[in-house]
Amino acid sequence: MKRTSMLCALVILCMGSGLSAGLVDMTYEAQQLSATRWQYIYTIQNNALVEGIRAFTIWFDDALYANLNIESPPAISQDWDELIAQPDPLLVDDGFYDVLETGGPIPVGQTVTGFSVAFDWLGQNDPTGQHFEVFDPADYSQPVAAGNTVPEPGTISLLILGTAALLRKRRSS
Repeated sequence: MKRTSMLCALVILCMGSGLSAGLVDMTYEAQQLSATRWQYIYTIQNNALVEGIRAFTIWFDDALYANLNIESPPAISQDWDELIAQPDPLLVDDGFYDVLETGGPIPVGQTVTGFSVAFDWLGQNDPTGQHFEVFDPADYSQPVAAGNTVPEPGTISLLILGTAALLRKRRSS
């Protein structure tokens, strides 16, 4: 029973980690390219911004990320202007991936996927989500929405299945 409640708690924790619909949801699919090199493919969904999503920024902690590269496919580059600023640990300055629409905003109820950044991961465990902000390009002084990127639901399902397998293995030992 105790193991089942641990699994239920993990499911609740994952579901409460940002998957509930806010103004904007941003998920990522993580791909490990080498021992320390990773690539995230982001999906952004407009849940409620009537003016649409025209610009967003994803932040990369200067102590955890290095050597950021844009890896988005050409289809993204046709409708979005992408910019990378490298993290600078000497200045204690986070890096960022900045995106501005050139082909029209993302309207309410629509999703765009394929925004992609490769990076060197400097942390101990696997990389996790980052903070993101959505801006109105007419006034970049305040974000109109913000949150944290979360793994795509498929990634969360794999986490849950892996945890269940570990719990089952412990139970049988």
